[in-house]
Amino acid sequence: MIYTEDFFAQNSPYPNDDLVQLVDNLTKENVNYKKIAVWMDGTSINSSNEANLIDGKIYRKKGTEYYVNTLILSGSELNAGLFGVRADGATDDSDALQKAFDFCGKNGWKLKLPIGEIVISKNIVCAITTNTNINRFQLIGSGVNLTFLRSIGTTGGLHFVSDGLNGSSYLTISGFTITRPDVTNASGGAGVYVKNIMELTIKDVEVFKFNIGMQIMDTCSSLFENVKTHWGDKGFYCEMVAVTPPNLLTFINCHFNSNAVKGVELYRIHNVKFDGCGFEGNGGNALEASFATANGRVGLNLINNYFEGTSNGVDVYYTLNSGGTANFIGNTFNRLTASIYTSVFVLSNTAEKSYLNFVGNGFMNGGKFIPNGDKPAVLITGNTANIHYTDTNYYETPSDELICLP
Repeated sequence: MIYTEDFFAQNSPYPNDDLVQLVDNLTKENVNYKKIAVWMDGTSINSSNEANLIDGKIYRKKGTEYYVNTLILSGSELNAGLFGVRADGATDDSDALQKAFDFCGKNGWKLKLPIGEIVISKNIVCAITTNTNINRFQLIGSGVNLTFLRSIGTTGGLHFVSDGLNGSSYLTISGFTITRPDVTNASGGAGVYVKNIMELTIKDVEVFKFNIGMQIMDTCSSLFENVKTHWGDKGFYCEMVAVTPPNLLTFINCHFNSNAVKGVELYRIHNVKFDGCGFEGNGGNALEASFATANGRVGLNLINNYFEGTSNGVDVYYTLNSGGTANFIGNTFNRLTASIYTSVFVLSNTAEKSYLNFVGNGFMNGGKFIPNGDKPAVLITGNTANIHYTDTNYYETPSDELICLP
């Protein structure tokens, strides 16, 4: 059968809708919307609880009957276009995207961002509820080169916040680029802000020119893969507020480049690993982290990472506030600027025993850097009475070699 506009107009249960509604030729049922008696959480539908649920997009009402979009019944992802996101590079999609976040965050649904340029002029907040058994959310873009969020307001990032005492689980964010105007100074607050989420995954996301590329608070057991935060003030910031310190965070093939203040800043870490990550051209400390033993005795693990062109700081600034271990294995440190002091600076604020393992790291001097005895490649200072270290690094000159001050 060939469907016509007249057929849709005569047979749609929503004759005034601005969306085309398909009607099955045999059953005469609407294919896009099905009649229901309960909400997606299983509770009964009635006039007393409909006010916050009838949104005209997912849930609809005609007369005394209720309908739901069939994507919900099939368990399919929801495209942000369903909520009015146009992604045409001109329309301000802030309100439409917020509606999509409101529904999907509250109900733990997967939200797909379309191909195109989504303009936002304010922070878009996903409040992930823990009042039900559904406390997870997925935001899936079409790819870093296909889905762009262009932030044009005073603020304009993506915020994901749980209301649970001990946080929510299973937040996944992937496949998009979020940018600020390409002017001299970074702006806009945090590009991606996450608070009180456990088992977070952020993959294939690029953040450009925000004050803070990613700000991750009260989060543990999380993976960051193919993440790029660059040309901001701080590329990545993470700490504990009330729930958990940065614990069991893994960064794989991430890049923190050309940030004016710091590349990465982490406080009170435990078992944090950077594997195959790049830190280039940062205008302050490329990686700054502190360790305390709230959750264990292993702090920082750096494996096969690349540091180059740091200025007005050091490549790694690591503070020990408790005894434990840290491992630096197979990393490259290229000192190219005159203003870099040292590559690895360890400050010990504890009398407890600590073990630092430097295995197979390579240190190169180039560019405008001039080797000096007071600029060793690795400097350990502070309370070093109980510091133990191994050193199988490669140094270009004797003046580069590790120094542990008494």
